[in-house]
Amino acid sequence: AVIKVGLSSLYAAPKQPEVVIDEGLYGMEAEILEEAGSFTKVRMEYGYEGYLLTEHLEKQGWPEGEKLRVLARQIDVMKEPKVDSICLQTMPLGAVVLAAQGEALPAGWTAVQLLSGAIGYTKESFLAPYKPLTFEPVCCESQEQEAWLRQCLTSAAMLYEQTTYRWGGKTPAGIDCSGLCSMAYMLNGYAIYRDAQIRDGYALREIPVNQVKPGDLLFFKGHVAMYLGEEERQYIHSTAKAGSDGVDYNALSPQSPLYRE
Repeated sequence: AVIKVGLSSLYAAPKQPEVVIDEGLYGMEAEILEEAGSFTKVRMEYGYEGYLLTEHLEKQGWPEGEKLRVLARQIDVMKEPKVDSICLQTMPLGAVVLAAQGEALPAGWTAVQLLSGAIGYTKESFLAPYKPLTFEPVCCESQEQEAWLRQCLTSAAMLYEQTTYRWGGKTPAGIDCSGLCSMAYMLNGYAIYRDAQIRDGYALREIPVNQVKPGDLLFFKGHVAMYLGEEERQYIHSTAKAGSDGVDYNALSPQSPLYRE
């Protein structure tokens, strides 16, 4: 199945109200495991399990086509290629659409296909080629490739700057610590476990802290951050600490004003 709404809350149990454990985004695929009334238990494409509202799923799945990933904080897909057209669908950073063929379009616009089959239009700069997810450990063939990937990972995390904290969140509308790190990796084609822990079968492995480089993850008790490096050994994370309340920068160096014990 595929999620057909901009954002769908994932629950630990098939009921509401219930604590949100994750969020599925428009166009993300999910394997149906069990139907439970108005809820469906699914395994998301990145291996995480929970219950979604059945009405948020398109059970036919995506048709064949070239997938594109949304890389703007939020986009509107319009009925016509102009900003004052009717909005067909709003979707957040990380959502997925299909490329579509359009007639001659105004500069900067591109055609996309929605799950309904409708053809809509958005700005070309909002989209990037979809990178299929792998669960395999990251393996780079050269130092240059590794440096490029590390830069891509840290840049992806920084896309969520100024996002407020939301438990279970993973969009610029609100994001938690593991949501931030898992989305940064997902945008680069790697599946890591959704929660703040290392699990077998995912594209992470433990290393000594003295080997940490930009793009690596730092695990604290019940928390995870992405290491950025530099002289103060900075990291980016989403924190509920008063005064931060979202995506913020801190440092491992006790001499840094950004240090948190």
